[in-house]
Amino acid sequence: MQALRNIWFLALATCTEGVRHRALWAIVCLAVLLTMANLVVTTIYSWDLGKVSVEFGLSAVAFTGLLLVFFLGMKILADDLERSRIFMLLSRPVSIWQYLTGKFLGLAMILLLATIILGISAALSMQYVLWQYPVYVPPDFSWLTYLMALVCQYMSLVVVLAVSVLCFSFASQPFVALLLAVSSYLVGQNMELLRRVVVENPYAGALTGQKNLVIALSWLFPNLSLFDKKYVAAYGMAFSSQEFLLLCLYGISYSALLIFLATLLFKRKELA
Repeated sequence: MQALRNIWFLALATCTEGVRHRALWAIVCLAVLLTMANLVVTTIYSWDLGKVSVEFGLSAVAFTGLLLVFFLGMKILADDLERSRIFMLLSRPVSIWQYLTGKFLGLAMILLLATIILGISAALSMQYVLWQYPVYVPPDFSWLTYLMALVCQYMSLVVVLAVSVLCFSFASQPFVALLLAVSSYLVGQNMELLRRVVVENPYAGALTGQKNLVIALSWLFPNLSLFDKKYVAAYGMAFSSQEFLLLCLYGISYSALLIFLATLLFKRKELA
């Protein structure tokens, strides 16, 4: 019971610190401006306004979430080391796994708050575009599908956050952790495409015959492309509740595994 209290205290303190950080509101303001730009940008694509509006709105959410993870999240973690706050916490009855779990959940709460704000902002701009140009509304467009796509986008950001915490747990410098996290994101974003190319194409260039290696890497790195449902939401394509639940389960279980590994690695890290 005490462990849960410690985790909740750390999560709440991290969320409060993030909300008070000026970088958060600068990023959110930028994202709101990008979302409102949806009203202008979509009119350029006069042949497919509905699709562009939906994809632009969800892309603004994704872009903002990545900025929050890579800059605000990594900065909060790095500040604990630079200002020696981590020593004060660990000197109390707080274990390393409680510390990392609390920090992770606090940053996930910040991402959730930003996703809700930007999701509503994007939905309002999309609603205006779809109302202004009803002829270009996708035939099977569904707000439920949009909401499910938004949740999937949030889950992908949570996975990227878990990767960032893992990189922070063993990297010697915060900048190195940032580079590793960005590299992992880029690999995970394109891993599914690479896997399909190697598995389905016998002439895959330098990767020809490396099917087992690529499949192993696809299990090692997060398959972030699975969470990208902007295309599905834009065209109102079928998105079953079973697939949605499996994606959420994959994101939660993968993130939990990374936090567990981060705890093991952080115990061996030189903090002084």
